[in-house]
Amino acid sequence: MNLIELIVASLLLAGTATSGLHLWGQASLAAHVGWLKEEQLESVELQLLAGQRWLSAVGHGFELLTAKGSCRFDLAAVSRSADMALPLPEGLERHWQAYGAGLWLEIEAHPPKGSLVEPLRRRQLLTPAGTGWCRPSLTAQP
Repeated sequence: MNLIELIVASLLLAGTATSGLHLWGQASLAAHVGWLKEEQLESVELQLLAGQRWLSAVGHGFELLTAKGSCRFDLAAVSRSADMALPLPEGLERHWQAYGAGLWLEIEAHPPKGSLVEPLRRRQLLTPAGTGWCRPSLTAQP
């Protein structure tokens, strides 16, 4: 093998190795971003579920409804009670929005600055009837 063939072979080997390392690095980065997104989604879903379960399980003393006998949530009372009962981990925000008789529970995940993952927002509609607050009074008929 002469010198020119040796130089060409070494250049081909170096180019192939560099391309392989670049592809491996890109695959590793994509896997890391996927893991971060999955972790973010899991924490948001966990908070949505916690909010739903809390609203279903909290005592039905009607302090979270607008007026005695009504079947509408009081936005300020629910928001205040949820903030005390369900503290959020760092990077998550909770918002409540009135919608008809129910409330939208919105959870936003904000990754740290410089993160490769974008913010994530999920929301769920919770109604008094759907969470067991409004039950019709049934009487037995003779």
